[in-house]
Order: sequence, then C-alpha cells, then structure tokens
Amino acid sequence: MAKLYFALAMLTLVPVGLLVGDSYVLHVFILCFIWSIVVVGWDLVLGYVGIFNFAQLVFFAAGAYGSAMLSLGLGIHPVGAIFLGALGAGALGLLVGLPCLRLRGEYVALFTFAVHLALPPLITQGRSFGTGGPTGLIGIPPLEAFGYRMTTIDKAAWYFLTLAVAAAIVYAVYFVLLPGRMGKAFVALRDSEDFARTLGVNDYRYKLGAFVISAMITGIAGALYAHYIGVVTPKILGNEFFLMVMLMLSVGGIGRFPGAVLGAFVITIGNELLRDAGQYRLLLLGLGVVLVILFLPNGVVRLHRRGPDRRSPGGRGRG
Repeated sequence: MAKLYFALAMLTLVPVGLLVGDSYVLHVFILCFIWSIVVVGWDLVLGYVGIFNFAQLVFFAAGAYGSAMLSLGLGIHPVGAIFLGALGAGALGLLVGLPCLRLRGEYVALFTFAVHLALPPLITQGRSFGTGGPTGLIGIPPLEAFGYRMTTIDKAAWYFLTLAVAAAIVYAVYFVLLPGRMGKAFVALRDSEDFARTLGVNDYRYKLGAFVISAMITGIAGALYAHYIGVVTPKILGNEFFLMVMLMLSVGGIGRFPGAVLGAFVITIGNELLRDAGQYRLLLLGLGVVLVILFLPNGVVRLHRRGPDRRSPGGRGRG
C-alpha cells in the first residue's frame, strides 16, 4: 500500500511541473521537496531508531556551508561541491554521534541541542575560515550540467531536480533501507534495546550508522538549498527554521510513512499561506500544531488508518 501511495504521488507531481507556469507555486513546491529530504533524515533517526537528536539543522547547515564554501572559495564544480558537502555533513554526524550515543534518553537531546546552539556563533566568528561571518555567503554558483546553468529563476528545472532527489531518497529510506536487515535492526533497537542485543544487534554500531546516514541525507538538502537560493546565512540555524522542521515531523507523524513527507508539505504550504499574517504567523502555526497534537497525537497520517498502528512501510511496530 505504501508503494502505491508513492507511485500515485509521483504520477501527480510530475505533471504539475509541466502544467504549472506560476514561478511562485513552483518555488513553494521546490521548498516542499527540499524540506521533505530534511524531515526524512530526521524521521529515520528519531522515528525508526529512537534517538532524540536535535542537531538535525546542524547537518543541514554543514551541507549548505560546505558546498557553498567549496564552490566559492575553491572553485569546485557545484555538483561535486554538493557531493562533498553531503560527505562533510556525514563526517560531522560521525563526530557528533560518537560521544552523544554513549549517553541515554534526555541527555542525548540536551547534548545535540547544545551542538545546535554552539554552531551559529562559530559560523558568525568564522569569517577568516570562509563562512562569510554574520552576512553569510552570497553569490553561490548555480548548478551546471552539460553546459546548462540552473539559475534560481529557472523554477521548472529546479522543480524536477529537487523532486527527483527527494523521490530517490524517500524510496531508498522507506522501501530499501527500512524493510531490509539494517532497518529491522533499527526498529528493534527503538522498541527494545535489551531484546535487540539478545538477537545479536550491535546497538552502538547501528545507531551510529543511522546517525551518519541521516546527517548525509540532511547535508544533501542543505547543499541543494544553498545553490538554489544562492545565499546562505546563519539564519538557517535560527529558531524559525528549527521550529518549522519540528512542526513538520510532529504534524505529519513520527515514524509513520508517509507522515514526515506529508508534514513537510502541510507546514511549508501553510507557512506560505500565512505570510500575510506577519508576526502572528508562527503563533497561528503553533496553535494548529497544538490542535493536531490534541486530536491527532500520532499525526495527520493517522486520518486514513484504522486498526493497529503501522510504524514502517515494511512492517508493524509498537502502538
């Protein structure tokens, strides 16, 4: 059934890029695809492995800044810079995961949130290292392939690129990784670490692997965002972005496909519709989240489901 939903979504979204000529609408969809990648990475580590990681935007920033600095400072081709930026985010995920996974419960959340809080000052004070300081990096080169330059105004090209990348990552995570041996180990660790260990699951190795994979996925999203917008500043680690990503995951449904992707679309589109509300925008979004948590504690993905909860595309989890 999950694969059917995925196929129907692709059959719906591909014609949209061909038929919609409004650049603003395409821009909103591009943001939906990019944020879908971010929340899929976070859903993997939080919803399916059970690690309370609050440093996800750190990896987004690592991918964005890494790719931007490589293409601007070293002249590396943007495609190569995106690949290296994702690897850099994965390496940072390894560095963060090594110490934090020796902790348990709320201490993991506190440690990763402390990492999130520590990065903006480092970026702001890191002008000499090429971060651009408080103003960030401007004029990030657009993507180029086979002599074709994908500038920010070329919405149709960016629409299909981000759709293709998001679709590939969603498929790889939910239909290849999670139903496989590694994914089953992830879910076993989430449900009962002690029982998983009796089955021979190396909890530290699998959790660290999930951390690195999640960081690389998020780094890809950050790199794409940087080359699409053309500007990256410390604001991507601000409270607004952090709150938005948390809302996407909580509204959609943590560890419940396609909750993360659905939440990314709902919150991104809702955020754009509420632009005219000004300073009340986040308040209205927060009120909506409170209502969802009260009446749909498992996310909007539960609206169409009956019976036992299904925590992954390939099987059942705890209720």
